[in-house]
Amino acid sequence: MCGVSMAWLGLTAVDSTNVTDVLSTRLVIGWMGIVVAAGFGAAGLWYWSPRPNRIRREPEAAVSAYDGVTGLPTRRLYLLLLGHALSRAEATMRRVAVLVCALEPFSPLSTSLSMSQMTLIVRVQAARIKSALRSHDVVARLDEYTFAVIADNLESADGARLIAEKIQHAMALPLSIEGHELLIACRIGGIVGPQQGTHADALLDAATEVLEEGELSDAGSTLIVVAPQPGATEHDTGVSASIPSPQESSLVSHR
Repeated sequence: MCGVSMAWLGLTAVDSTNVTDVLSTRLVIGWMGIVVAAGFGAAGLWYWSPRPNRIRREPEAAVSAYDGVTGLPTRRLYLLLLGHALSRAEATMRRVAVLVCALEPFSPLSTSLSMSQMTLIVRVQAARIKSALRSHDVVARLDEYTFAVIADNLESADGARLIAEKIQHAMALPLSIEGHELLIACRIGGIVGPQQGTHADALLDAATEVLEEGELSDAGSTLIVVAPQPGATEHDTGVSASIPSPQESSLVSHR
């Protein structure tokens, strides 16, 4: 617009008696062209700018389905998969277990290890948990040092206890980092369900509470609660015995 206006002005004949009027007209029209062009530019920037900026500012973990460090599902995908597992369990009258695994002890080590070493530890322990599971089981990374497992198609709570024991054995293996041997085991809290109508997030919260209760009561390395089922007997419900870790003495010495 501005270029057209100036081209038109350049073709306009200028009379020496009206120089002031012509210059004034040229300035007015020129400024009008600049203002119109600027308006179009501002409108274009407003239209093409990513308006939902708040979405881009959210943490990547909140919108991503997979963890960037371990490649495991995040909480978001985990809850979706757990919902599917609960639906299958209700349809087949089988059990599904949620096991929450927290690396321990980790805080004392975090001050003496580099970020790359910490990342390596998390990756190795995540792979060890996965290696202890069946092919159709799922493990996800909930936060920095906490993982959650979905073990479905179980006939009884004994299946969940067996999987937890395998995880404990895998996690208790020594880990060599730049010539230093580390023993990083974990605590496991779990719940075996589902009760009819149980939601995925509620079952995960219940398993997390079991883990926290086990830490407060110092109930060994693993504590699994069996959720009551419709028509279940007293023998089928309650709290299972804790599973001792192969490195139980090491765990005690670090607490």
